[in-house]
Amino acid sequence: MARANIVTLLTDFGTEGPFAAAMKGVILQVCPRAQIIDISHDIPPHDLLAGALVLARSIPHFPPGTVHVAVVDPGVGTNRAILAGRYGQQTVIFPDNGIISLVERVLPLQDIRLCRNLPHHPRFISSTFHGRDIMAPLAGHILNGLNISALGPRPATYKLFELPNPSVEGACITGQVMYIDRFGNLITNISGELARQVGGNLRTVTTTCNAQDAGPLVHTYGLVELDKPLVVFNSTDMIEIAVNQGRADKLFEAEVGTPVIMVMG
Repeated sequence: MARANIVTLLTDFGTEGPFAAAMKGVILQVCPRAQIIDISHDIPPHDLLAGALVLARSIPHFPPGTVHVAVVDPGVGTNRAILAGRYGQQTVIFPDNGIISLVERVLPLQDIRLCRNLPHHPRFISSTFHGRDIMAPLAGHILNGLNISALGPRPATYKLFELPNPSVEGACITGQVMYIDRFGNLITNISGELARQVGGNLRTVTTTCNAQDAGPLVHTYGLVELDKPLVVFNSTDMIEIAVNQGRADKLFEAEVGTPVIMVMG
């Protein structure tokens, strides 16, 4: 696998406390040349699905050899495992809680290992901060050339979410909101590919969210009036419901799981 200097962090720690900084310090102690990039520390607390979505939308854009550390870990200190997986020539270190589920849809799995044979021997491992005491130093060692095959055996099984798929009946697609971003945009589980398969040229499309009209299907946000709703194919080719310079989550009183229906004319 190609060598890189990059390690990324994705957590639900926020930026006000010492937690993300502590992880960065540990990584740099092990690998001083590391270039540390924050994917996000603003994942809602304990929200594994949000973490999975942000991780999967981010890591395909990094170069081979990048190491990613995902610490959304409500089971920290329990008997849940820590895993290291190689996906598309990148490495992800993560708790076995399903946060890897969507990465497996966008990058090929090449190897996955239980993190048992740790290359470092910390004097103290906190039962509440495995990100600092296990995952961060492990990221540094992998940047230094450690092959994940040395960490332990392949797991017999590991947790993946059973994510809801949209249903199709005739010219109607029924899906749901999967993620709400910081702008209040509603990202659904309906792909652009599926919409085009069902709707052809998509000249006539009616979309509802929470049984309310979600507005026209347009190319980008500024093609409707301010504070008006719209439907777009977002940057990952998923159907997204937005409000031009407003918040769709508020307008539609939407949350994760809110139904979204597209009917093709």
